[in-house]
Amino acid sequence: MVRERSDGWLGRTWRVAEPHDAPPIEGLDSPIFVGRLLRQRGIDTVPAAQEFLNPDWYQPADPSVLGDWSEAIDRIELAAQRGEAVAIYGDYDVDGITGTAILTESLRDAGIDVRPFIPHRERDGYGLQDEAVGRLAADGARVLITADCGITALNEIAAARAQHGLDVVVLDHHEPADSLPEATAIVTPKRAPPGHPLAELSTGGLAYRFAQALSERLTDQVDRGRWLELAAMSTIADVVPLQGENRWIVHQGLRALESSERPGLRALLRGRRGSGPIDSETIGFQLAPKINAAGRLEDASLALQMLLERQPATARELAGRLEQLNDQRRRLTAEAMSRAELQIRQQLDTAGQAPLVLFVGGEEIHHGIVGIVAGRLADQWSRPAFAWSIVDGEARGSGRSAAGFDLVRMLDTSRDLLTRGGGHAMAAGFSADPSNLGALMARFNDAAQSQLDAGEAGAWAALEGRMDIDAQVPLSALTRSTVSWIERLAPFGAGNPTPTFLSNGVGVRQARTVGADHAHLRLDLDGWQAIGWRLGGAVGEIKSQVDIVWRLRRGLRGQPELEIIDLAV
Repeated sequence: MVRERSDGWLGRTWRVAEPHDAPPIEGLDSPIFVGRLLRQRGIDTVPAAQEFLNPDWYQPADPSVLGDWSEAIDRIELAAQRGEAVAIYGDYDVDGITGTAILTESLRDAGIDVRPFIPHRERDGYGLQDEAVGRLAADGARVLITADCGITALNEIAAARAQHGLDVVVLDHHEPADSLPEATAIVTPKRAPPGHPLAELSTGGLAYRFAQALSERLTDQVDRGRWLELAAMSTIADVVPLQGENRWIVHQGLRALESSERPGLRALLRGRRGSGPIDSETIGFQLAPKINAAGRLEDASLALQMLLERQPATARELAGRLEQLNDQRRRLTAEAMSRAELQIRQQLDTAGQAPLVLFVGGEEIHHGIVGIVAGRLADQWSRPAFAWSIVDGEARGSGRSAAGFDLVRMLDTSRDLLTRGGGHAMAAGFSADPSNLGALMARFNDAAQSQLDAGEAGAWAALEGRMDIDAQVPLSALTRSTVSWIERLAPFGAGNPTPTFLSNGVGVRQARTVGADHAHLRLDLDGWQAIGWRLGGAVGEIKSQVDIVWRLRRGLRGQPELEIIDLAV
């Protein structure tokens, strides 16, 4: 049972959960609202709640559920004994780069001749490629570890073994195909039972556990704190659920970032906005875009070098280059979004409705930013979105989902139209002949309609632009103690969204716009400062009182303030 209202300034329907929909957890020593928030997030027992509220209590889960765990460790140990060179083939996003960095350092610690390789987006393409694998083998590698790729590369791994004489260890968290590659060992969270603490690891998280095990086996040294900042960056950037081990990784990794000894990361963090504690948003909106910018526009190896480099001057220079590339990425994204929005307006039906799946692109859109464009469109239109560009005569696209739609299942209905495709439910990519793009758009929409007709959880809410609100509370109830308890639910992200509240009749002392384009709204409320991103247009309508949907955040000086999600005047 929920209460709804639809007079918000953004035109969304507010759905406020009733208290009896999420009763408090009996026996939990916390305010009643905390128990309700936990129950809304699927936590309904005292032990589970206590572990959630105290991430330091978490104990590592058994990694044997991750597939060929022992076989993978044994093969790397054998490489160390034989003096064999080991190549690491990563991916060019944050997950692949951090996973590659973790594995590189752990193998170097063991005295192994390690050859990290991050493919170039344009020259090498996505995923494991036979030509690049052949170069690594010709350069002397005898073992190949994949990081964030390889789980669907059946032909490439077969060629790596048969033609190039490589033993292949796959570390990948993406969805497998119907068959698994015939690798020496496959380590993946997809083999863990549903609900297992390791079932939703990112590749960086997977590499963290693997590197810890390698260190214990090969060097007799275990430092659970090492590589945690990289694993946390991977976990946040790849939008995996912050549950189980992922929650512990991010909780501990954010602390590790505060005191990171990596000069490149310190340089990037010095340029961050605000002076409050490092949190999930620091990674998601500041660090991750800069690291991803290297692979999007130039060469992801720059980001890998920045993470591995220990000479401060060199690391700062590399970090500066990432800053420059990220500025360029912003400009290209703004141009691409204008083109994409024009295409969507042209696709509107007679009732003014957009297609179920947005599908935009063109030669003028830089291939490196198609994922960003897809993500922004999915957020703005509350539906799945794919953006594509043309590279060497081939259409290469990237998709981002809205709640309830599984992109891999969309790709599965279109394999006959694709050169290749893969990913996971919320983010996926494809390559195809440009002549198939029209058919792909129709096929994706049919697949999404089938998921919608089947009543997939969350799909209707996403399409209708509903805004789920955890509770209605008077702003006067927000005290220092309340703030402290809300922050104990952090880190926030996928699977553990920041709690959202509704407060009615809030007194407004001052309303003004901020930002270079006056796009944002700054409110001085009864006892609280508030910021509303992209809500500047509402400033002229605000009177002495306002109803606000808000979340708690830390402001520029580290002080708690409200982030306004929507408002009604």
